[in-house]
Formats: sequence, structure tokens, C-alpha cells
Amino acid sequence: MKPLNKIFHQLSNADFNKEYAKRKSFDSTKVFDLTIKPIDQSETFSLYYVPTAEMISTIEQIYEYDKELENIFENLPDVAKEQFIIESVAEELYNTNDLEGIRSSKAELVESTRDAFSHKKTNKRFTSMIKSYAKLVNKDIEAPATPGDIRNIYDYIASEEVAVKEQLDGKLFRKEVTHILKKSGTGKIIHRGLIDEDNIITHLEKLLAFMDKGNHQVPKLIKVAIGHYYFGYIHPFYDGNGRTSRFISSVYLSEFLFYLTAISLSRASNNYINDYLDAFEITNSIKSRGELNFFIETFLGLIIKGQIDVLSEIKEKQALLEAAIRKIQTEDYFKDKDDHYKSMVFILAQNHFFSNEKGMTAKELSEILAFSDSTARKILNELTDAAILQKNGLRPVYYSPAISYFEN
Repeated sequence: MKPLNKIFHQLSNADFNKEYAKRKSFDSTKVFDLTIKPIDQSETFSLYYVPTAEMISTIEQIYEYDKELENIFENLPDVAKEQFIIESVAEELYNTNDLEGIRSSKAELVESTRDAFSHKKTNKRFTSMIKSYAKLVNKDIEAPATPGDIRNIYDYIASEEVAVKEQLDGKLFRKEVTHILKKSGTGKIIHRGLIDEDNIITHLEKLLAFMDKGNHQVPKLIKVAIGHYYFGYIHPFYDGNGRTSRFISSVYLSEFLFYLTAISLSRASNNYINDYLDAFEITNSIKSRGELNFFIETFLGLIIKGQIDVLSEIKEKQALLEAAIRKIQTEDYFKDKDDHYKSMVFILAQNHFFSNEKGMTAKELSEILAFSDSTARKILNELTDAAILQKNGLRPVYYSPAISYFEN
């Protein structure tokens, strides 16, 4: 079934309205107590969607990829897991910032994420945002239950990067109107967020009731897609709506999917930004009359694309690490050495292939391997002298595999 917006220009106005009425009357159609009013229109439309075989197939594919992703990740060694989680969170943060035009570097985010996951006290930029994602990964956060919870999430996720002129002026949300402009640079207004704070709160309460765990009207994945759309439609903040919404959607996804699937949403949305933005614009328009099929299909497709990207990345890193392990196991240098030497290089190989960082310190390595500092430094110095490892930086010194070691 083609989404309603795709046949808008193919039918006369009368035939289009008949098709719209027919779809809403299907026995399978789900109509919700969530309404929208397209810009420059007087009529209000109830949101609805028509379940399709394609949706069911896509949902099955998401669960299959999710299981594959969890299995391949859980079979990685511990250091590789830790580094990949840090890199994945930093990648997600970079993409959610980039979508909103917030400048940040991946190196900066990786360092801040590492500090947050190690519970190191820091005043670095994005710290509260990173800690929120760390809680998501550790399943230490719950989905919002009240509009006040949404405001609290916004304070952690977005508020520190919001310009002074766009600070909130209501008790919880904005009081004045806000406009969304077309990204093409034409300056065309394509959406207007709900007007007045009481109205925003009323609609957010309806949204939260729809998203409640006890609401079993629709499959979980479709419910998250609908919730993501409707939050964007309400647009409760002057700025930071996208970052807040994507995080909240990731929290919902993490309740029933592996967290690496949940935290790939911004990556996919940014990599396929035109699809992501078009889905909002088209669903907001008079062409869709409140039909959600196009947005749901796009959103589910983005989840799959994010999963595929993460799976591809893990498999590539895993293949490199497996080749490195074979190299370590057959290395002549280790024949007359105890296993501590191999263990040291194995740990550094995991860090090397699963992280973009410059290496690890002697202290970090001694803690992981339960060596004394003196033992760790002795082994590291010998491996460096043998050109298996190299040193980077001063105070502290970082160790990593020598540039060409795994290539020879």
C-alpha cells in the first residue's frame, strides 16, 4: 500500500478524500487520540496508521539484526567491548550534535565519554549529556512518565548548548511560538510548534499516556516511531528538540532491544538526514492527513540502517583483531616468554582496533591485567625495545602496537 502522501498528486481532490476516508475505516486501521493541524490549515486530523505486511517484515528484520548484534558483541573480549561502547556513545553524540548544528569533535567526545564511563570527575563539555547515555547503556534510566521528566531530560541532554536567546521562558517549556524552517536554506516555514505552554503540556501528557507500557494497541517499535514523530510535532522547546527526542526514543528502544541498536538512532538519522527530515515534513503536511505510514516506514528503515552500520563496523574490527591474535600466537619473540607478554599485546591490540585513542598507560594496563606497576613497565619496555609496541606522548606515556607490527 502506497502511503497517502504518495498518491496526493495522482487523484482528484474528491477521489483523494474518498481514499482517505476508506483507509481510516479499515478494520485493521489504528486511530489515536493524538491530533495534528498542518500549517496554514484550519482542519485538525487524528493520527492513524494502516498495518502492512511490509511493516511486519521490517520489524522482524530489526529483531533479527538486534539478536545478531548482541551475539557478536557479547563474544568480543572485555577490552574490545568497553572500547566499542565508548566509541559508539561518542559516535551517537557526535551525530545528534551534528544534526542540530552543534559543533563538536569526535576526539573530544571520546575523551569525555571515557571519563564519564570511568566515573572520573570532570567539567568537560557535554558531560551531563554523556552521563545520560551512560545510564542508558547501564539500564539505569527510565522513560519519562510526566512532562516534568521530559524537561529534566532536556536539561541534561540539550540545555547547556542552547543559546541565551533560546532559553526556556515557561515553567517547564516555551511560552511563545517557534518555527521550523526548510533545511534547503530557502527560509520557508514548514512547521509551527504548538502554541502556549498549557497546550504543549496537554499534548505531551497525551503522548506519554500513548507511550505507557500498559498501552498495547500497537507493536513497541511502531509505538516508538509514532512517539518520535509526535514529539517533533509538539516541539516543546525553542532549541534542542531533536537531541532530546532522539535520546528519549533511544531510552524506549533500550527497554526491549540491545543498547547498541538503541544508540544508533542519531547515527542513522544523520547519515540519511534527507530521509529523516522529509519524513517529518511530509507527515506534518496536508498531503498525509494524519497518516503515519510514511513516517513509520522511514523510522523503522533508519533503525535497520543503523544496525547494519554498527554490525559492519564490529565485524571489520573483529576480523582485524582475529588476524592480530593469529600473529601474536605465532610470534617467535614470545616462545621463551611467559604469557604476560602475549596478554599485554592482546590487550593493546583490542584497544588499537576498537578505539581511535592513542593507546593505554602502564597504570591502565597493570589494573586490567592485575600486574604490579613495576612488572607492567618492565614488560612494556621490553616489548617496545623489540619494536612490537611504541610509545606516544609524555606524562603520561601511552603504549600501542607499533605502526607496522601487525602488517609484517
